[in-house]
Amino acid sequence: MEKITHIGNVKLDYGRYSGSDLYTDGDVELDILDMVISHPPSEYPEIIEKAQDWPYFYHLSPLRHNIVEWLPIEKNHKVLEIGSGCGAITGKIAEKAGEVVCVDLSETRSKINAHRHKEFANITIHIGNFADIEPDLADDFDFILFIGVFEYCCLYVRSGDFRPDAPYLEMLRIVKRHVKQDGHLAIAIENRYGLKYWAGCAEDHLGTFFSGLEDYPEGGNARTFTRRQLEKMLTAAGFGPASFYYPYPDYKFMTTLFSDHRLPKKGELYDNTRNFDRHRMELFNEKKVFDSIISEDLFPLFSNSYFVYTGKDTDTAYLRYANDRAPKYRVRTQITKDQRVFKTPLTSEASGHTVKMLESYRLLFNEFEKTKLMINKCKPAADGKSVEFEYIKGKTLSELLDACITQNCMLSFNDLLEEFIVLLELQDKFHPLLYNHDLIFSNIILDDKYHGQWTLIDYEWMLESEITKKENIYRALYCYLLEDDSRKAIDPAKLFARFGITETDIGNYRVNERKFQDMVAGGRMSAAEMRAAFGLIAVDPKVLVEPYIKRAAARNVQIFYDSGNGYSQAESIRLEGAYQNENDVLVDITIPGNVQRLRLDPADMACVVLVHDFKWNGIPVPLSKSYLKSNGQLIADGYYFFATADPQLYLQTKRLRNHEVNHLWMQLEIVILPKAGTQGLKGKAQAVLRRFCD
Repeated sequence: MEKITHIGNVKLDYGRYSGSDLYTDGDVELDILDMVISHPPSEYPEIIEKAQDWPYFYHLSPLRHNIVEWLPIEKNHKVLEIGSGCGAITGKIAEKAGEVVCVDLSETRSKINAHRHKEFANITIHIGNFADIEPDLADDFDFILFIGVFEYCCLYVRSGDFRPDAPYLEMLRIVKRHVKQDGHLAIAIENRYGLKYWAGCAEDHLGTFFSGLEDYPEGGNARTFTRRQLEKMLTAAGFGPASFYYPYPDYKFMTTLFSDHRLPKKGELYDNTRNFDRHRMELFNEKKVFDSIISEDLFPLFSNSYFVYTGKDTDTAYLRYANDRAPKYRVRTQITKDQRVFKTPLTSEASGHTVKMLESYRLLFNEFEKTKLMINKCKPAADGKSVEFEYIKGKTLSELLDACITQNCMLSFNDLLEEFIVLLELQDKFHPLLYNHDLIFSNIILDDKYHGQWTLIDYEWMLESEITKKENIYRALYCYLLEDDSRKAIDPAKLFARFGITETDIGNYRVNERKFQDMVAGGRMSAAEMRAAFGLIAVDPKVLVEPYIKRAAARNVQIFYDSGNGYSQAESIRLEGAYQNENDVLVDITIPGNVQRLRLDPADMACVVLVHDFKWNGIPVPLSKSYLKSNGQLIADGYYFFATADPQLYLQTKRLRNHEVNHLWMQLEIVILPKAGTQGLKGKAQAVLRRFCD
């Protein structure tokens, strides 16, 4: 094998390759390689949808670009990407940088990377172990990137220190030698304490539940960290203070990026079912827990992922990507630390979409200039391609409506809705050339007083097709109720009826909404739809556990003994551990000699009881009516059906020889019955159960 080869314009360096791949997803990588050889990147989305397979989605989805698209990488910059894999982000870096140097263990993955980016002449891929390649790397990189790779350092860094974090600290010390003094190290990694792991997502690398939270008791070839751990290692390696960003839902398919300058607000984190590689549990409502965490200023501790950035910080406070769309609608929303708002086209086709925002602003401003509704100012940005909006302070109409629900102040809730209707009537009155199809509550900001200024902050979807006032009301309410489970306290049927929206209207509006969403998506599947296509399920253990708990609680075997004052809890014994297995019960206790009556409660639910053996002071007792009675139906001697939730067996101890201390020994079989259908069985119990037993 030659030391240097080329695939298109991409250079592959085999100088340190051992001849075998040390990391692979199996044969699917060969399938992906064949695919990228024969198909251009423009066809990947369709291929991903047809494959409906996690490796295709993970390695090839353009949504992977989001985590690096925003970085201030320029054409005079040199970038080192460690663990470049199949090139999920390599192409986006190559678009921005002057030179991209990749290092990866796998020849197959490196070939995939090269074939899909073969038009780039600024990419070099070194194939082999980083420890072998590192001595030959330059020491003047502007950016060094670990995107989903840092957690695997123990696989390719040698360290004489056997502490769990030693390979990771050693790796940081090594790469510190290769970054410029004013350069940057960037790490995208899962947070060990990410809320999704508490909520029931499996650990990404090991596929086991709670492994990271338990500090990896079973070891493994990957390790994630908390924010504090990352900060300590970076400081020890000589990097100094680092800036932390919070990709949401996580760094792999990030749609939103938060920072310490703009943390999430209550209600923002509602898109949490984002595991694409395996099934999960849902131990609690993550949105509600996130809201609680945000209220206590603890979000940085529980963010699902971190993006760590060393060196001089960026001017970005917040990002929102809308690139899960048709190419002509793909935009990025950015809020800077000095509170400026930009919408930037992410494709050449989307430039027309941002230009249209300027046109919509001029139209809306003229129409609403002397009304209560202000229009957020919009102007061309200095970069010549983005548009800049004014940063508006206040609360969204959604937030104010939520506050009304929380405080049970429905009069104020209705007042806000009425004011919103006035805005829709204004739109109808002016009959603009374009109609706002996204006039929803989250796109309107008010100041702190309900009667204050209303500002429309987003008018991205101004279309020529008319939307009526009723349909606008429906869409605003539909989007509001869909975003948050806590809003289910509102009865949508009553709201729709209040505004004259009929079932026929709703059916028509849903068809229109589907058409609108198809237009925006360009016929492609969204990330949420892709997850559903994978056939992944989210299991709510509460649904599984609660019946089990009720069933277990119902298996409460209790003996009551009457010493002359009647039955009472004071004179009773709960038989802990009486169940030997699913249905077999053993009663083995001592009873005081002054007992006049004895009662056995076999369960707290309807059940069938079969008494196999009954001994009193070691002497067998006949299983007849003379010695055993019940409040259920006798099927045969010792065999009882109870339709009641309080089944009782009465032991006629007066007929037995009593000692000062008596020994009761019984062997029973108890079958708990479902509540449904038990009453229907009651009258036919003997015939049914006899037939079942026969």
